[in-house]
Amino acid sequence: MHVRLSHPIGDWVLGSVFAVFFPFSVLLGLFYPAVILDQGVSHRIFYFHVPVAWVALYGPVISSVCAVIYLWKKAPIWDTLSLSANKISLLFAAGVLFSGPIWAYSAWGTPWDFTDARLQSFFVLVLSLVAYFLLRGLVLDPGKKRIFSAFLSLICTANAIMTWGAIRWVENPGNHPESVLGKGGMDPDMRSAFWAGVLGYHVLFLVLYRLVYRLDKSLAAREDLVLDED
Repeated sequence: MHVRLSHPIGDWVLGSVFAVFFPFSVLLGLFYPAVILDQGVSHRIFYFHVPVAWVALYGPVISSVCAVIYLWKKAPIWDTLSLSANKISLLFAAGVLFSGPIWAYSAWGTPWDFTDARLQSFFVLVLSLVAYFLLRGLVLDPGKKRIFSAFLSLICTANAIMTWGAIRWVENPGNHPESVLGKGGMDPDMRSAFWAGVLGYHVLFLVLYRLVYRLDKSLAAREDLVLDED
C-alpha cells in the first residue's frame, strides 16, 4: 500500500512558506513585543516555548490516529507515519525541556517547580515517548513491534491530553500561568508575535514530518527487504 502525504508540488509550496514565514515568526518574537519588566529579556522565550510545547502535544495525537488505522488495516505504512510523528514529538518535547527551565529560573527563581501539575504531567509524557522508542528497539518481530507501538502511541496521547488539561482541570498549586487562550489579556504586540510563532512552528513540524517520514519509509522498506532475503 502506498500513502502519499501530498503531491510533490506541495514540497515547493510548503518549503517556500517555511523559508519565508518561519524566520519572520522567530524574529518577530525576538524583537517586536515589549519586554515584561519582572522577567526581562528572558520573557521572549515564551514565543518559542509555548508554540513548541503545543506541537509536542499534537504530535502524539497524530501518531495515535495513524496507529489506530494501522490496527484496523494492518498496513505497515501507517505504523511508519505513526513512528515519524512520535519522533518529531520527542524532538519538540526536548525543546520544551530545554527552554522551560531557562524561562522558569528567570520568572520563578527556580528551574523546576515540583508542585506544578503541568510540568510533572509533561515530564510523564516525555517518559512515555522515550518508552515508545525503547520498546521499538527491543522487540525484534516486526508485527509485534508495530502492534505494541500502536498501543504505546495511545498511551502517549492520553498523557498529552492530561498535560493539556493539567491547568484546566487540576487545581494547580505551582507557578505555571493559566491557559494562554483563557487569559485573553495579551497586548496586541504579544498576541501577534505569539500566533505568528504558533503558525511558524507548526509549519516547521510539517516540514520535519515529511522529511522524517520519507527517511523512515526508506528504512522500513530496507528492513522488509532484509527479512524477505532471510
